Amino acid sequence: MFTIKSNHGYDKIIEWARSILPERNRLKENFYAAKSMMKPLGLGYQKIDICPNFYMLYYLENVEMTECMTCGHSRYKPRTGRGKTLVAYKKLRYFLITSRLQRLFMSPMTAEHMTWHNYRSSAFHREFENNYLKCHNYRRITIHRHFTESSKIIT
Repeated sequence: MFTIKSNHGYDKIIEWARSILPERNRLKENFYAAKSMMKPLGLGYQKIDICPNFYMLYYLENVEMTECMTCGHSRYKPRTGRGKTLVAYKKLRYFLITSRLQRLFMSPMTAEHMTWHNYRSSAFHREFENNYLKCHNYRRITIHRHFTESSKIIT
Protein backbone atom coordinates (compact mmCIF):
# COMPACT_ATOMS: atom_id res chain seq x y z
CA MET A 1 0.00 0.00 0.00
CA PHE A 2 1.71 3.23 1.07
CA THR A 3 3.64 4.54 4.03
CA ILE A 4 2.33 7.31 6.22
CA LYS A 5 5.15 9.84 6.51
CA SER A 6 3.55 12.38 8.81
CA ASN A 7 0.73 13.08 11.20
CA HIS A 8 -0.96 15.06 8.43
CA GLY A 9 -1.03 11.95 6.22
CA TYR A 10 -2.56 9.95 9.05
CA ASP A 11 -5.16 12.67 9.58
CA LYS A 12 -6.11 12.54 5.88
CA ILE A 13 -6.61 8.78 6.05
CA ILE A 14 -8.73 9.12 9.21
CA GLU A 15 -10.79 11.83 7.51
CA TRP A 16 -11.41 9.52 4.53
CA ALA A 17 -12.28 6.55 6.78
CA ARG A 18 -14.72 8.67 8.82
CA SER A 19 -16.42 9.78 5.60
CA ILE A 20 -17.31 6.19 4.64
CA LEU A 21 -18.31 5.03 8.14
CA PRO A 22 -21.77 5.61 9.67
CA GLU A 23 -22.29 8.97 11.39
CA ARG A 24 -22.10 7.79 14.99
CA ASN A 25 -18.80 5.93 14.61
CA ARG A 26 -16.20 5.93 17.39
CA LEU A 27 -13.12 6.49 15.24
CA LYS A 28 -10.90 9.24 16.62
CA GLU A 29 -10.74 12.55 14.73
CA ASN A 30 -6.98 12.83 14.25
CA PHE A 31 -3.56 11.41 15.07
CA TYR A 32 -3.25 13.28 18.35
CA ALA A 33 -6.59 11.95 19.66
CA ALA A 34 -5.69 8.37 18.66
CA LYS A 35 -2.27 8.62 20.27
CA SER A 36 -3.68 10.10 23.48
CA MET A 37 -6.14 7.20 23.68
CA MET A 38 -3.42 4.55 23.21
CA LYS A 39 -0.83 6.00 25.59
CA PRO A 40 -2.59 5.05 28.88
CA LEU A 41 -2.79 1.43 27.71
CA GLY A 42 0.97 1.12 28.14
CA LEU A 43 1.48 -0.62 24.82
CA GLY A 44 4.71 1.13 23.93
CA TYR A 45 7.67 -0.08 21.98
CA GLN A 46 11.43 -0.01 22.14
CA LYS A 47 13.49 1.58 19.37
CA ILE A 48 16.59 -0.36 18.34
CA ASP A 49 19.03 0.93 15.71
CA ILE A 50 19.87 -1.56 12.95
CA CYS A 51 22.42 -1.78 10.16
CA PRO A 52 21.11 -0.22 6.91
CA ASN A 53 21.95 -3.52 5.16
CA PHE A 54 20.11 -5.55 7.86
CA TYR A 55 23.23 -7.37 9.08
CA MET A 56 23.08 -6.56 12.79
CA LEU A 57 21.17 -4.93 15.62
CA TYR A 58 22.80 -2.32 17.81
CA TYR A 59 21.38 -3.93 20.92
CA LEU A 60 22.65 -5.21 24.27
CA GLU A 61 26.43 -5.68 23.96
CA ASN A 62 26.52 -3.86 20.59
CA VAL A 63 24.70 -0.72 21.72
CA GLU A 64 27.87 1.41 21.78
CA MET A 65 29.10 0.39 18.31
CA THR A 66 29.04 2.97 15.50
CA GLU A 67 29.80 0.67 12.53
CA CYS A 68 28.42 -2.68 11.42
CA MET A 69 30.64 -5.66 12.27
CA THR A 70 29.82 -7.39 8.97
CA CYS A 71 29.63 -4.73 6.26
CA GLY A 72 31.33 -1.79 8.00
CA HIS A 73 28.51 0.63 7.18
CA SER A 74 28.11 3.57 9.54
CA ARG A 75 25.29 3.42 12.06
CA TYR A 76 24.47 7.13 11.86
CA LYS A 77 23.70 9.51 9.01
CA PRO A 78 26.33 12.22 8.41
CA ARG A 79 25.61 15.41 10.33
CA THR A 80 24.48 18.37 8.28
CA GLY A 81 24.54 21.92 9.54
CA ARG A 82 24.47 22.49 13.27
CA GLY A 83 22.66 19.29 14.21
CA LYS A 84 24.28 17.78 17.26
CA THR A 85 22.07 14.73 17.59
CA LEU A 86 23.03 11.48 15.90
CA VAL A 87 20.34 10.04 13.62
CA ALA A 88 20.43 6.34 12.80
CA TYR A 89 19.93 5.16 9.22
CA LYS A 90 17.35 2.56 10.21
CA LYS A 91 15.41 1.77 13.37
CA LEU A 92 13.58 -1.32 14.47
CA ARG A 93 10.52 -0.90 16.64
CA TYR A 94 10.28 -3.81 19.04
CA PHE A 95 6.80 -4.22 20.47
CA LEU A 96 7.14 -5.83 23.89
CA ILE A 97 4.84 -8.83 24.17
CA THR A 98 4.68 -8.94 27.98
CA SER A 99 2.47 -5.88 28.38
CA ARG A 100 0.18 -7.06 25.58
CA LEU A 101 -0.25 -10.49 27.15
CA GLN A 102 -0.93 -8.93 30.55
CA ARG A 103 -3.58 -6.75 28.92
CA LEU A 104 -5.22 -9.81 27.30
CA PHE A 105 -5.23 -11.78 30.56
CA MET A 106 -7.01 -8.94 32.39
CA SER A 107 -10.30 -9.88 30.75
CA PRO A 108 -11.78 -13.17 32.03
CA MET A 109 -13.23 -13.97 28.60
CA THR A 110 -9.96 -13.67 26.70
CA ALA A 111 -8.03 -15.34 29.53
CA GLU A 112 -10.32 -18.37 29.24
CA HIS A 113 -9.63 -18.64 25.52
CA MET A 114 -5.90 -18.21 26.00
CA THR A 115 -5.63 -20.95 28.66
CA TRP A 116 -7.93 -23.58 27.17
CA HIS A 117 -5.05 -26.05 26.82
CA ASN A 118 -4.35 -25.86 30.56
CA TYR A 119 -7.89 -26.88 31.54
CA ARG A 120 -8.23 -29.96 29.34
CA SER A 121 -8.78 -33.02 31.47
CA SER A 122 -6.74 -36.18 31.22
CA ALA A 123 -9.99 -38.03 30.38
CA PHE A 124 -10.28 -35.82 27.33
CA HIS A 125 -6.76 -36.75 26.29
CA ARG A 126 -7.38 -40.47 26.77
CA GLU A 127 -10.60 -40.34 24.76
CA PHE A 128 -8.93 -38.38 21.97
CA GLU A 129 -5.92 -40.72 21.85
CA ASN A 130 -8.12 -43.82 21.86
CA ASN A 131 -10.28 -42.49 19.02
CA TYR A 132 -7.22 -41.45 17.05
CA LEU A 133 -5.50 -44.79 17.54
CA LYS A 134 -8.65 -46.72 16.63
CA CYS A 135 -8.99 -44.74 13.43
CA HIS A 136 -5.28 -45.01 12.64
CA ASN A 137 -5.18 -48.77 13.29
CA TYR A 138 -8.32 -49.28 11.21
CA ARG A 139 -6.72 -47.49 8.27
CA ARG A 140 -3.50 -49.46 8.65
CA ILE A 141 -5.38 -52.79 8.79
CA THR A 142 -7.50 -51.82 5.77
CA ILE A 143 -4.42 -50.87 3.74
CA HIS A 144 -2.65 -54.06 4.82
CA ARG A 145 -5.65 -56.15 3.70
CA HIS A 146 -5.70 -54.35 0.38
CA PHE A 147 -2.05 -55.14 -0.28
CA THR A 148 -2.31 -58.76 0.80
CA GLU A 149 -5.42 -59.34 -1.32
CA SER A 150 -3.88 -57.68 -4.38
CA SER A 151 -0.67 -59.69 -3.98
CA LYS A 152 -2.73 -62.92 -3.93
CA ILE A 153 -4.38 -61.94 -7.20
CA ILE A 154 -1.07 -61.25 -8.93
CA THR A 155 0.57 -64.56 -7.94
